[in-house]
Amino acid sequence: MTGRNSDPDRPGEDIRDDSWAAGLSPEVNGVYLRLVAVRPENEGQVANRAQDGALVATLPAQAEAALDTVPEPQLVLIQTVDNDIRCDGTDEAHIDPVGASVGEALNLIAEASPMTQILVVSIIGRPATLAAALGDEPSWVADHSGTGMCDLFDAAGQASEENIARLTAIIESYEAEVARVCATVPQCSGDGGALAGLVPDISEYSGDSVHLSAAGHARVAETIWPVVAELLEISLP
Repeated sequence: MTGRNSDPDRPGEDIRDDSWAAGLSPEVNGVYLRLVAVRPENEGQVANRAQDGALVATLPAQAEAALDTVPEPQLVLIQTVDNDIRCDGTDEAHIDPVGASVGEALNLIAEASPMTQILVVSIIGRPATLAAALGDEPSWVADHSGTGMCDLFDAAGQASEENIARLTAIIESYEAEVARVCATVPQCSGDGGALAGLVPDISEYSGDSVHLSAAGHARVAETIWPVVAELLEISLP
């Protein structure tokens, strides 16, 4: 959500205007701009408190900071879990704490702003589709190769079906817990797998092969917008 590395001329920087969620770039045309286009009263009512590398435990503080800026938002978008995935054999023990942190954030938002709709999005793509996209770029294959239990490629640069399946199962275990917690909060919804089903193109990743390019953010915004529109009862053309 921070737009990190989305501008090739500014490597290592957050480019928040490129954020698929709250950015101001007309080329990306993120959720905020799309919402303002149909409901102009929302102009200026936006806060992006996402943090690079943040763990789910920081989510309640991010939510609180966002509510300090926009106390009664129509919509809260949450994208989380990625950095909590350990792939060291201990993930099962961390699933419940992740759920607890998400639940704390959801309840904080629901209590502070009872009319707000909360959308928790799935992790973008799946390991198999990511491996397929990166496979055309040798340097990116090298970035994701190794002997770790979740490396997408083995030391020879061949896609590891075993690791891909393992990482997919880990991701979906966390997502299942987040969905369970979300279901306990009437204002909370998931994206129905919309972003999980996104099949990425190599052009939609930045030079670090991890973060999205501006084109990638635009694709995510386009993919998630129908979900947002349905949630907010916005009629699409």
